[in-house]
Amino acid sequence: MRVITAFLLLVLFLSSQPNTIAQDIGEIIFSKQMIDPGSPANLETKFEAGDHIYAFASFPKTIADLLKSKTVKKAEVEIFLYELKPPLYDYQQPSEMQLEFSSMWVSGSLLGHNRLPVDIVPIPDKTTAYGGKEIEYKKFGANYYGPVLFAKALATLGPGEHKIIVKVNIHYAVAAAGSFTISGNDFSVYEAMAENLNEGAGNIATQSAEFPKAALTDKALEAEMIKVLKASNTYKERIKGEVIKLVIVDPDWTIRRNELTGIILDRYIRATVAVKNADGTCTVWQLITFQQDYVSNVFRQTKFSGVGDPYKIPCENVK
Repeated sequence: MRVITAFLLLVLFLSSQPNTIAQDIGEIIFSKQMIDPGSPANLETKFEAGDHIYAFASFPKTIADLLKSKTVKKAEVEIFLYELKPPLYDYQQPSEMQLEFSSMWVSGSLLGHNRLPVDIVPIPDKTTAYGGKEIEYKKFGANYYGPVLFAKALATLGPGEHKIIVKVNIHYAVAAAGSFTISGNDFSVYEAMAENLNEGAGNIATQSAEFPKAALTDKALEAEMIKVLKASNTYKERIKGEVIKLVIVDPDWTIRRNELTGIILDRYIRATVAVKNADGTCTVWQLITFQQDYVSNVFRQTKFSGVGDPYKIPCENVK
């Protein structure tokens, strides 16, 4: 009985104490303009619909320490946007409804820092989110992750005032958090801002795009690949442009076997092609797969098998 009583007293004591976990969480500050981490100024906690929103997160430890790794080359940092919803009843607590989420990929010197810029809705040509070498948001479908999706999320808000909570997660735990309020009668302005950000991110990616180096040089095979590619329906219906360069990106063929018998089925190798489009722009088509079936102990004629996602590139960058 004494043991149970002591246990209950301990539970009551712990439940009455402040949340100590929060002491290990860093702070996120906000502004309508880019924040200088060495001298943050013009900080805001209140915004109006249509304002640009920048943020800067400070962590209790460096990103590498939070990852518990000194050797990691690229780290995933998760950015969450929530709206704080009022309770339905007086006895309930407000709840956090997730508006959006994006993964930021951090590398280089930033891994040794305990702070990180987190652009929410930046000006397209004044952003750390797109075009940098140490911060990267990937693209899925037509849209880039990060500020593009954050702006789209804000565009869904209804008239009135909203409290937005931003959390930065590193290694599956909240590393920094902050909040701001935003008010207005029409938040649809953020939809157009999202489109501008997406276009700006695409333009930046295009200007910095590079053409891959060859992993294997075989002029006869390269010529055969171009011939086979141009005969495919994929080329006729999607690629279309003038092939200006092809490089083989695999160092050798990869053999595929039957999983049960081990019998050789075929072999494949991949290439990347740059084409010049009818409008004078250039496009890179990645990871074009070529296959040779194995019949009667002989690898047969080369066939086109598939193609990866394309990306735009300045024609002068095709070297």
